[in-house]
Amino acid sequence: MKLLLINSPVRLDAKPNCIPYGLATIASVVRNLGHDVEIYDINAFRHGRKEIVSYLSGKTWDAVGVSGLITTFAFQEWLIPELKKINPKAPVISGGGLATSNSNLLFKNTPLDIAVSGEGEETLPLLLDATRAGGDLKTIRGVSYRTKEGNVVRNPHSQNIRHLDPLPHPAWDLLPTDIYLKNPIWGGSANNSSGFRTDIPVRRSMNVISSRGCPFSCNYCYHLFGRGSYRFRSAESMVNEIETLIKRYDVDFIGFVDDNMMAGEERIYEFCRMMIAKRLPVAWGCHGRVSSATPGVLEKMARAGCVWIGYGIESGSQKILDAMKKKTTVSQALMAITETRKAGIFPNTTFIFGYPGETRDTIQETIDFKLQASLECGSFFATPYPGTPLYASVSHLIADEESFIRSLGDATQFTVNLTPFATEELFELKRKMDANIPVI
Repeated sequence: MKLLLINSPVRLDAKPNCIPYGLATIASVVRNLGHDVEIYDINAFRHGRKEIVSYLSGKTWDAVGVSGLITTFAFQEWLIPELKKINPKAPVISGGGLATSNSNLLFKNTPLDIAVSGEGEETLPLLLDATRAGGDLKTIRGVSYRTKEGNVVRNPHSQNIRHLDPLPHPAWDLLPTDIYLKNPIWGGSANNSSGFRTDIPVRRSMNVISSRGCPFSCNYCYHLFGRGSYRFRSAESMVNEIETLIKRYDVDFIGFVDDNMMAGEERIYEFCRMMIAKRLPVAWGCHGRVSSATPGVLEKMARAGCVWIGYGIESGSQKILDAMKKKTTVSQALMAITETRKAGIFPNTTFIFGYPGETRDTIQETIDFKLQASLECGSFFATPYPGTPLYASVSHLIADEESFIRSLGDATQFTVNLTPFATEELFELKRKMDANIPVI
């Protein structure tokens, strides 16, 4: 079949620097099975709606798949009817975070034919085979579909892919890779406001995913693969992909964009041993948890080329951390930042502001923590994403879920006040916390 895959635009206030890794992996899977695959990466090109329609009007396809996070709902609500206008006979399939958590909105507001929930590498080939043969979709797990009568049928959930190593590398050649390569992930050698300089002369960077899911279950986090589901690739698989990227694209920086790449100490040690032994000419960074940041691990990571670790500190108040079910402590966070700097690695930190239970005291505790850790950084508003325990606990504050989802940004925009503070006061308190100005 001739399959068109579309990557929806996200984070339009920043240059595109992360390839749609999951979508490109799915493209490799179906192409290896003999399908003719094209990726239209709207996020990379940043085309406007007129350009998108003009581009699509010159294309033909047997099926089209649209991928995107829940924040792309408004875009998919516009795009899917356009796709049906251009090619009314071809099924439109939506996958990714939006289709997994809120496909009901797409079926309600668009002529969507099929939604794929969870991982698509095993589901989509079955779906394409059934579509090509005119078969029934009722036996395919992980899909919801619209019948000829207009009813929506929801099949049982699919199982997560247990072993990730056999999956092929992403179809980099189907993407405008030059756009991503020239936009350094995590900013290259920019100065941090705390005075710590990374000094990484990044020329060409690429993102990699080495695991899926997370072994933890923070209340504010949406888990596409199911809460508590965590699977990881072997060190050999990770190093092989890095070597391929160096040879094919001359990359000098790798950004691991897993939720928690540092989970699994044995794998991290093995990965670092291989990187040190091979002496690959590449630096790298990742996301991790403060509870994994031991001096031994950090020293080994630094020797293996790690120069950047992103920690979701979220709060300097133990009360708020416990409310988030973060399963970390303030002292662990402080120690992680200290030891990461000692190892010569840049500790990037993020904070969440306005979580339920936030008070002037908890805000001041976070300010005190930032001062003690020599951090000068902003914070994200607490945002309850549908499908998270946080959303369930505050849903009474959201009058219209559909309107709320349309309003979602990238966690930087204010969506709903989850605290007793008046909204104007909330904004002022956030301004002060971000600037480390005392609030009590």
